Amino acid sequence: MIRLKHILNELSENEISRIVDKISNKEFEFFDKGDNGRIYSINGEDKLFKITTETEEYKVADIIVGKNQMYTTFIPVHYVDGKNMYIMSKAESLSVNEINEINNFLNGFKQYAQEQGGEVSIFDYLNADGGRDNNEQIVNFLRALEQDIKRIGLPELDLDLDFKSDNVMRWNGNLVMIDW
Repeated sequence: MIRLKHILNELSENEISRIVDKISNKEFEFFDKGDNGRIYSINGEDKLFKITTETEEYKVADIIVGKNQMYTTFIPVHYVDGKNMYIMSKAESLSVNEINEINNFLNGFKQYAQEQGGEVSIFDYLNADGGRDNNEQIVNFLRALEQDIKRIGLPELDLDLDFKSDNVMRWNGNLVMIDW
């Protein structure tokens, strides 16, 4: 069932073309940078674009592009250029409390990973009762993220996922990964 909310969040080919033209005409400004790229704000738009140097990150963007109703734990990606750039929605910052909750989960994960002495994912920790003492909303987000990661189907994405509070934001009221 297609909901109006999903239709309103999707971009038409004309809108994408208009935004790509703005990028081509250098109608943007620096917004932020991460470990693997730079993010730019497109003049007059509520979209951002990222140029990434990380091939795995780009592969994920290429898989999830235009499928925000399927991959609800990722920021919607509206366009990929076939090389290293993608256009995504703009998200809102988390509250201090939410950041602390994610950091608490990660501290528990680090301890769990040390105890296991091997390569484990945040989902291994979550499924080994790591969610027991954590915020229900964060745990629900992580369970949904685990399903999205499985659907994406890239080998070892669960182990390589860059899950940290800096890479989680809110979009349309929901937690989403903005960098992976």
